[in-house]
Amino acid sequence: MESRFFIAPEQLEAFEAAARSGSFSAAARSLGKAQSTVSGLISNLEIDTGLTLFDRSGREPKLTAQGRSLLHDVRSLLNSYSRFEAKSRSLNAGLEESLTIAVDESAIDLGQLVQSLDRFYTEFGTVSVSLLHASGESAAALVREGKADVGIVLSQSDYPEDFDFRGVGSCSFVLVSGKSHSLAALEKVSIQDLHNHLHLRISANSDPASLPENDLSDRIWYLESYSLCMAMLTAGLGWAFAPLHIARPYIESGAITVLNTDFQLTPYPYCTDLIWSRRKTLGPAGRRLIDEISHSLSTEGTEAA
Repeated sequence: MESRFFIAPEQLEAFEAAARSGSFSAAARSLGKAQSTVSGLISNLEIDTGLTLFDRSGREPKLTAQGRSLLHDVRSLLNSYSRFEAKSRSLNAGLEESLTIAVDESAIDLGQLVQSLDRFYTEFGTVSVSLLHASGESAAALVREGKADVGIVLSQSDYPEDFDFRGVGSCSFVLVSGKSHSLAALEKVSIQDLHNHLHLRISANSDPASLPENDLSDRIWYLESYSLCMAMLTAGLGWAFAPLHIARPYIESGAITVLNTDFQLTPYPYCTDLIWSRRKTLGPAGRRLIDEISHSLSTEGTEAA
């Protein structure tokens, strides 16, 4: 029967430190241990594995071929130990193992969301995060069904009784078309002008009856993403209401243009809400995530002035 041996993490730490620093004394200083302790840990590791890990014939120990072969695996094991210890501490402290966020891209500049998540990761690196692309009402449905912990959505007039929400910012919608579209040549665009051309709409907006683009054309194509919408507008196909934070790069590059209208002189403003269900209590990570996004949007806003 094949014998098994137990390798202590301290042995692996001593081996890795000596390999990295080039000497047992330097490894001892980096670990805050006596040199004799580090030497003993490495010697015991060699006895337990039956391998010679360091050549001690010179002034300083040098990794043998066997030692070099094991070094990568040792570092992987030490990283796994560190993650295990961090996650154990987090779970004992009541920290969530994972969070799921349903994101309506029309409600938030994704660059700002990434900045918020970067700050969140610095504090809660052991928490696994899933981001779901969910426009409008589908984001609220995911939260209601327990499939998402937090939703980032355009503000709705009424939420279910078991929902909590926080207004955190605002965004603007602009009327746009491709530079080559006939609407772009008009000094002022009327409702009748829009009625005569193809309207591109995102199919899952939060409250279709409340959005300004309703019934402005009898020719409507429904799309699931703004990236597809921008591609079609750039090609000169149709017009759309789009969030300024999504349309801005295409406007600045000259691919699409903002249409001047005789019925709306300023961009359509919408509020951005964070939503979550009272049925599922948010832990420290979920609460921090809400605070991070709230801070980002309330101090910077989803739209640049």
